Amino acid sequence: MSQTYSTGDLAKLASVSVRTVQYYDKRGILVPSQLTEGGRRIYTESDLERLRMICFLRDLDFSIEQIKRLFVEDNAKQVLELLLAEHIREIKQELADKKERLDTAVNLLDNVKSQSGQSLEFLSDISLTMKNQLSLKKVHRKMFFIFLPLIILQVGSIVWALVARNFWIYLLAEIIIAPFAIWFARKYSQNVAYVCPNCHHCFQPNFQTFFFAAHTPKTRKLTCPHCHEKSYCLEVASK
Repeated sequence: MSQTYSTGDLAKLASVSVRTVQYYDKRGILVPSQLTEGGRRIYTESDLERLRMICFLRDLDFSIEQIKRLFVEDNAKQVLELLLAEHIREIKQELADKKERLDTAVNLLDNVKSQSGQSLEFLSDISLTMKNQLSLKKVHRKMFFIFLPLIILQVGSIVWALVARNFWIYLLAEIIIAPFAIWFARKYSQNVAYVCPNCHHCFQPNFQTFFFAAHTPKTRKLTCPHCHEKSYCLEVASK
């Protein structure tokens, strides 16, 4: 006679709670092999193996519906392959989302450390900058490819001048490049805006102010038209 188990025995052997076995029964993925007249559930070795399989799939974060779908299909192997491929895609997306949140938290921590005082008003600026970061990267990428020919021309003129030992070649190249460099700067200024750290107002300076203002890779020293305070304002992509 084959070995049979009660609900408690089955739960103990599979290292789960009785409530878990009952839940799987209720959801229709672990129906007992026998049911006595008194309503007592009797499980067999095959039920135990099925429970262990369910637990394994649940540990992989498979949903109840996915497991139910797997058990009712005749071509279970092919279905499992499809479910695993789908599951791997979902996990990869979750990891990408978590990586993005981690990067945001790390950037936020760096920004918080650089702030003086105890006020949290600066968070609105940081939040805007982080949300705008992708758009700003697109602007930088676009402007880089526009500026790349000028970089190549300038480096080429320097090399040519050094090889020919003729300073006038370099000077002539600079004269040719200058109008294009100014055009590039104007184009860049039209694609970015700045957030005042004092009043949090977002604005676009005129080109002359933009061109001659001191700046860092992420900020530019400007006078806010709203509060009239001069400070290093955060650069963001213009809408």
